[in-house]
Amino acid sequence: MREGKGEADVHLRAAMTVIECAGGHLEMGRAHGEQAREAVRRALEVWRESTARSSAELVTGSPLLGTVRRLLPGLADELRGIAEGAGVPFADVVACNWMDEAWWMRRRQLRRHGCSVVGAGGCLAQNMDLPAFMDGSQLILRLRPQDGPEQLVLTSAGMLALTGVNAAGVAVCVNTLGMLNGDPHGLPVAAVIRGVLAQRDRAAATAFLRGVPHASGQHYAVGDGGGIDSLECSAGGAVPVALRRGRLVHTNHALASGDLDAGALRELSERGSVRDSQARLRFLEASWRAEGTAAEAEELLADDTVPICVPGVPEWPIRTFGSVSYGLGEAPRARFRLGLPSVAAWVEPGW
Repeated sequence: MREGKGEADVHLRAAMTVIECAGGHLEMGRAHGEQAREAVRRALEVWRESTARSSAELVTGSPLLGTVRRLLPGLADELRGIAEGAGVPFADVVACNWMDEAWWMRRRQLRRHGCSVVGAGGCLAQNMDLPAFMDGSQLILRLRPQDGPEQLVLTSAGMLALTGVNAAGVAVCVNTLGMLNGDPHGLPVAAVIRGVLAQRDRAAATAFLRGVPHASGQHYAVGDGGGIDSLECSAGGAVPVALRRGRLVHTNHALASGDLDAGALRELSERGSVRDSQARLRFLEASWRAEGTAAEAEELLADDTVPICVPGVPEWPIRTFGSVSYGLGEAPRARFRLGLPSVAAWVEPGW
């Protein structure tokens, strides 16, 4: 691993683009934007076409960016660096990063399917299911910040993070919980994930989740070599979710939090999202063992019967964007599969 400040390289490893970024947050953002310039521009173009909305609503029209500047100012600098490096409007980069917030602010809840998370012992894994128009924007960021541990992050070009693990052994996986209350004064999900990955142990990561205001309903599974914590976060705070028979299984409906948005819950129920989430949860509970291995987790994430892994078909608005499998402990391991099992293999970039 080379030393240096602000350098960036793009490596192609079995169709996986790994961008290396080091230095301060502005420098890391510029490295991201410069080296993934065309991917960021394409991602933003498709995002604009698919959302058909101005970015002003989520930037100047909400206090989200102000909350990031107040609580995690380095990430606001990183967003600016991405825009500068890619040569795109800052407001578009910011609005694209507030993806989860757009879903509830604009009442654009996903109609079917979502992310599935499993964890036990020394592994934490998930499928990341996102709008189909985002397919093709997958990146892995290797971040080497001046003020924290090195990180490997799955993201979409131009975004801060979707899920990741750091060299200190802290990993985070997430599920959208659209039926929980949001708060426009809270911290957006992408920023929360990076805040977790800046911590050096699970206790600090959990304390961070409990200590910040949350903009969106979201489940965060945080693991290290000592175990896994599961929290459902919303405008009402962070609520712990007890592991079931020593293992974690979570999909896209709340299991512990009572901070429900009645209108959103009704909408998600009418669209079949809650029923689908419950079906995935039942399947994973019946299939995932407390002694489950990373290989078993990866096999479960490829299931196409429920389905856990969502194929790209016209009548479904989302598909599996990628999958992650984290080995927890003193020597953390990260494996990524970008896209569907039929077209992509698991790849381990290493530290």
